[in-house]
This record gives sequence, structure tokens and C-alpha cells, in this order.
Amino acid sequence: MTTKFETHEHDVLIIGAGGAGLRAAIEALGQGASVGVVCKSLLGKAHTVMAEGGIAAAMANVDRADDWRTHFRDTMRGGKLLNHWRMAQLHAQEAPDRIRELEQWGALFDRTADGQILQRAFGGHT
Repeated sequence: MTTKFETHEHDVLIIGAGGAGLRAAIEALGQGASVGVVCKSLLGKAHTVMAEGGIAAAMANVDRADDWRTHFRDTMRGGKLLNHWRMAQLHAQEAPDRIRELEQWGALFDRTADGQILQRAFGGHT
């Protein structure tokens, strides 16, 4: 019995086609790399798309006191201070820009009465 298979060569191989995986693919492509993405289900059915939650980012659209420091503190507390603090800090600081980037790419977000992206606290967030 002969098993047929295909071989593909890429500079970068990304495992997972959720939001993080596809964002990594976009960045790698932007840097000129040949990119392969492997996912276990149909493309577009990843957890990121299927989740009815949201994205954590301190944008101060609902609570004007909301800022990256609060998001960072909540992230560190949620991780029982086992998080890599610098990664948590960068995440908290850059999250609003990544949300705006997603919106420019066509992501739809619920809105406040004055047109801002609607926000609500998730578990562990203040």
C-alpha cells in the first residue's frame, strides 16, 4: 500500500488559524516570508471567530479611568503573577492599537451611543 502525501516548503509555518495565528501570518507575509498555516478545522471556524466574547483592551471608551496600567494589573493578577511581566505589559500597552487595526481590516464591533467601540469587563477585569 502506497500512502500519498504532499510536501510544502515555507519560511514560516504557523500552527493554528485563530486570530493570533492569522495575525502572525499577516506579519510574516509583510516581512516577505513564505507562510504556511495549518489548522485542525475549516478556515474561519477557529475559536476566535466562534467565541461570543470579545477582546481585552483598555480603550477608555466606557470608563474614562480605564488605561493600560489597569489592564496590565488585571492580567498579572489573573495569571497569579506567573505571567512574563514584560509580555503582559506590551500586550496591555499595544492592545488598543491592535483593536483599531482589526477594525481597519473590517472587523465589526458593537458601539456606544456616541460611536465608540463598546466595552465591558470580562472575568478578572476591573
